[in-house]
This record gives sequence, structure tokens and C-alpha cells, in this order.
Amino acid sequence: MSQSKLPLTLKTYSVLPDNRSPLERALELALSEALYSIDHPYPELLNAQKTPKGVITTLGIDRQVPVWDSTDTEQVKRDRTQQAWRNRQLSGTRAGFIKALGQMGFGADVTPWFKKPNELEPYYFQIWVYAADRVLTPEINARIDQLLTEMKSERDSYVMDLARESISTPRIAVAAEIGITMTSTPFVPAGSETNALTHTGIAQHLRIISTSEPARNE
Repeated sequence: MSQSKLPLTLKTYSVLPDNRSPLERALELALSEALYSIDHPYPELLNAQKTPKGVITTLGIDRQVPVWDSTDTEQVKRDRTQQAWRNRQLSGTRAGFIKALGQMGFGADVTPWFKKPNELEPYYFQIWVYAADRVLTPEINARIDQLLTEMKSERDSYVMDLARESISTPRIAVAAEIGITMTSTPFVPAGSETNALTHTGIAQHLRIISTSEPARNE
């Protein structure tokens, strides 16, 4: 049994009134013991990267993370909670969209209307969202749409395309098999013979993009 860390004064002092029951006093002591059994809850308790796993959701609610999915990995939840206030400061900006989507595990490319004046109306922006090695589902589309709606400026509208990409790196390998004929006296052949077998392999980069129907948000 571990030794109690409850200060001696709290074992005799009570915040309950004089007409407290033995059960109420027992609950007060039990809760106090549980609180003091935690080693140094601050400052790590409010640090999204170091707080206990069971506290991440509560901390995310406290920092008003706009879109929360319980199926996200623990690291994604920690990153989004840590950057929640910074994301709000960047709301409505290209950097803000890319940063927030990156924390959710998506790549993004954002083009404002003034970059494509012949294609986009004023205060529209076009955004490509890339999901690497992830199955595209209606739930993912809804989460991204909810995030963009939460972060965009009031006057802004957007056209979104969701794509799945796979990127590989080409490799070239060469192997050579070499044979050497050695001579010894008194036998000396007229010439030496070398046989070599070369194998060459080439890997080609293949990129497949499957896009969803464009989503136009008014």
C-alpha cells in the first residue's frame, strides 16, 4: 500500500459543516486523497503534448477546437488542441487553412480569387485537399467542410475538391557479376576471359488522383 500524501492538516480540517454525516466526511477524505495522489499535475496538465491521454478531449473542448473526431489518432488530437488558439488567429487566411488541415493529416493547396480572376468570383477561393493513403468517405468530406466553414471569413465562399494521392520515389539499380581467370606457371593461356551479367531495374512514379464532386459553399 502506498503512503498517503494528504497533509496532516487536511486530515483534521474539513470544509463541511458541523452537522456533516460520517459518510460525507469519508467522501471528502477519499476525494482529497485522490487529488493529492497525483504527482505535480501542473503545468503539464494544460500542455496538450504532455497531458494524460484521458484529459486531451476535455482540454480540446476548453480551447474550443472547432471540429473534433473521436476516431482521430492521439497525436492528431494533441496537435489540434495545442494549435487551437493559433488557428483562430489565422482564420480566413491561406496559411490558416493549410495549417489546420495539415494538423488533421491532409495536404492542401489554396488559391484565392484574385489569383484566378477569370475563373473565380470575388471573395471566392479554390481549395484542393489531398488525403494520402486514406479512403475518402462522406464523413471526411463533412469534417473538412465543417472546418472550412468555421475558419473562413464571413464574406468568403469556397470551391473545394477532395482528392486521394499516392506518391512514390523512382529507384534505379545496377548489378554486375564479374568472373576473373587466374593463371599459374607453367600454364599461361593466350588470353583471359571475363563474363559479366548486368541487371537493370527502373521504377516509374505513378500518381493516381480520384476526385470528389466540387463543393461550392455560398
